[in-house]
Amino acid sequence: MELLLALFLSLALLLALAFIIGSRLPRTHVAASRVRLHTNPEEIWRILTDFERYPEWRLGLQRVEVTTGEDGLPRWTEICSTHVRVPFRVVSMKPPFRLETRIDLPQLPLSGHWIYELAANADGTTTVTITEIGRIYHPLFRFLACCLIAYHGAMDVFLTELALRLGQPARIEHLQFEHKQKACPPS
Repeated sequence: MELLLALFLSLALLLALAFIIGSRLPRTHVAASRVRLHTNPEEIWRILTDFERYPEWRLGLQRVEVTTGEDGLPRWTEICSTHVRVPFRVVSMKPPFRLETRIDLPQLPLSGHWIYELAANADGTTTVTITEIGRIYHPLFRFLACCLIAYHGAMDVFLTELALRLGQPARIEHLQFEHKQKACPPS
């Protein structure tokens, strides 16, 4: 019984500590990751904007439902499981070099805006950079995102899966931002 009480108190202390640390972290973060791929921007653009086919190369997606918004731009919902559905929308498109998307559900404990930039290089490769501007409302989620998962986590997975879709290795670079370095340990 004493062991169970000690375990419970330890867990409560860890949660309280995570909550305190999370409440001191900034709600908004900016992070960016990039990868260089041996493919032209047009091919990468085709893959990036074919939302319906995301489950073919992105692990964890069961399916994607695509619609068009009132503004004429694509909207899609990523269905990861029966209970996990995350809607996204395109904010702007400048084919084949820039795509801006955001989460399209204000009730979530976080919000995000992603900018995908494709830059053609002289050697025939394309540099794909994803910049995330995120806002995490709950202190425990901020702690987890900053200190355990790392802000680059989802972008790194996406870029790795994109490289694998093209049959290439992924050598991902992180672009650091000054306020992130002060707020969280480097990932």
